[in-house]
Amino acid sequence: MNVYISLDGVIRNTIQKLEYHYNDYFLESDPEVGETFIYEIKQPIKNENLFDYFAFQSIEEFENFIFLEFPLEIFGHAKPSYQSVFNDLNKLIFDNPNITFTIVGLDERGKARPASLFFLSKNNFLGHNVKFITSDKLDNEWKKCDIWITDSSKIIDKCPKRKKVIKFNTLYNEDIKHKLQINNLTQINTRWLKFSENSIS
Repeated sequence: MNVYISLDGVIRNTIQKLEYHYNDYFLESDPEVGETFIYEIKQPIKNENLFDYFAFQSIEEFENFIFLEFPLEIFGHAKPSYQSVFNDLNKLIFDNPNITFTIVGLDERGKARPASLFFLSKNNFLGHNVKFITSDKLDNEWKKCDIWITDSSKIIDKCPKRKKVIKFNTLYNEDIKHKLQINNLTQINTRWLKFSENSIS
């Protein structure tokens, strides 16, 4: 059986680090002479399209900021989602050798990917599988896994009927309603991990 675990939200608090560096770079520094664009953070922040909450002059400026200028600071040095998440994750993998667990980074480009691998390495991730995908490939990725643990409504909404999604609760997705919810990885019911076994056609 294949279980996907989203990197952002479930394992890493990327939004908190993005907010810190956005504040430091755009809001707490003096604006350039002649600058008329208003940089701001629209609250409350949600965990989907961050471009909607962090004001940038263009999508190119947004992507340049997170993927080229500050990827190590944002993706590599972000805090874990909660203090013991890597202990819990490694134990989950060790205790279920019959399950293939894959950590999934969503919509990461440029230098964000090596920064994410650095984040996993420095926090002693002991798993074997890490992959990076884009949102337009979610339907195809759901064909490859049985269960997806995620904080993202994009992934939850794409869940096929024969598969299972477990919502990981964060400060940024409280408005998403879902039957199966957890606040940490230790709350995963072992019966859930037996669901959908051999369901992939």
